[in-house]
Amino acid sequence: MEQSPFTITSLTNLLDASSRPIYAVDARRQVVYCNAALAAWLGLEAERIVGRSVEYHSEPTATAPLTDLCPPPSALAGTPSTGTVGRVGRDGRLVHRRAEFVPLSAEGQSSGVLVLLAAADLSPQELAAELSDEPTVDELHRAIRSFRRTQAAEHTLESLLGNSAGMRKVRAQIAAAAASQAHVLVRGRRGSGREHVARAIHYQAKDAAGKLVPIDGAVATEDSLRRACDSLRGLRDPKQRNTLLLLNLERLPPQLQATLLPMLAGGSLAARWVVTVADDPTTREAEDNAPEINPQLLSALSTITIDVPPLADRLDDLPLLAQYFLEAANRGSAKQIGSLRPEALDQLALYRWPGGLDELRGVITAAHSAATTHEITPADLPAIVHHAVKAAAQPRRAPEKIVLDELLESIEREVIARALAQASGNKSAAAELLGMTRPRLYRRLVQLGLIHEAKELEGGRGSLSTGDHEK
Repeated sequence: MEQSPFTITSLTNLLDASSRPIYAVDARRQVVYCNAALAAWLGLEAERIVGRSVEYHSEPTATAPLTDLCPPPSALAGTPSTGTVGRVGRDGRLVHRRAEFVPLSAEGQSSGVLVLLAAADLSPQELAAELSDEPTVDELHRAIRSFRRTQAAEHTLESLLGNSAGMRKVRAQIAAAAASQAHVLVRGRRGSGREHVARAIHYQAKDAAGKLVPIDGAVATEDSLRRACDSLRGLRDPKQRNTLLLLNLERLPPQLQATLLPMLAGGSLAARWVVTVADDPTTREAEDNAPEINPQLLSALSTITIDVPPLADRLDDLPLLAQYFLEAANRGSAKQIGSLRPEALDQLALYRWPGGLDELRGVITAAHSAATTHEITPADLPAIVHHAVKAAAQPRRAPEKIVLDELLESIEREVIARALAQASGNKSAAAELLGMTRPRLYRRLVQLGLIHEAKELEGGRGSLSTGDHEK
């Protein structure tokens, strides 16, 4: 039998000579091959690429450009797919290329993925044209990646991520607050990300961000307040925006609130105050000893007010946030999960999220641990979500209309019936129990339809004596 001239060596030579960037990842997610075109696109020597492990999340940086080379977990599981791969150049610019992910197998077992990139980067217009009302997993993956580079540092990302009207407004307010020296009040419910938003106001200034001094109102003392203020006194570089970050204003004791007012009025600090306050009626009612906020203090600190919407009011952002937390769970894990099934997202949307973003993170992390495939299914979600789904499936009863006259009449019927039963049917005795005359009781029995007057008179049981009259 004549041997085929096509060999592994000739295939490798063919890939090496290709102008398209090409690489291969094995089942353990290690890069086992890359051609010269990929090395040139990444701006790295091939020796620094081959042998490196990759993970499925959205954090490419100039110092770690390989983080986005991981194929989707579905491709690693054996399903051919297409998508995009991104890199960050030395200029900090994020660029993408379309990619084909071709699963490789040996003896029926998945052995890795061959990745073939397009010959040219996608333009911003091409990327924008691909956005859809119901984004694919690759679009979500790419949106998180782009948002990380253009909008926020890692410690603020999850609280600012989202395309809902509420979050677009919050980001615009953050930008306005970051450009000013005005005091800012950030309100929101538990788990909404108040602190992250407050910190973003400081760090949004980037090169102009000066010193940040945080204080927690729950544990603050007069001494710690004065020390925080003293640490900023005298700092008057006009190019720097220093920030005193006061967390949980609603938990600051009244005597410290009184101490704070003259500090604000003095104007000796070259810093603006950014303050967070819980806007959650249920939490406030549960904390009987929670101090009231001094109205003068609240007014002085709220030159700009930012209301952070609760997660339940921005469910349009749920797919993006869930994907973000899923990819965060992939970091450092042997298990790489690529997406949530649409049915799983539908179930998450039925839950009201009283714990906000923190609770969503916990639910996705638990589902990541429970998942047995490359996707999160409804079966992987915690019991609390399933309980919400069952509750939502129950038909809601329409509120019953209360007609006061009918309600009072039904109560009167029951009371009279009990009195008659207790008096063994004797109307005089029943009337005495009810504190009324027999004629009045008789009249009510007729009015309520409990007896018919003519029938009573025929039976001789309803006759009235001249002395038996209503007073």
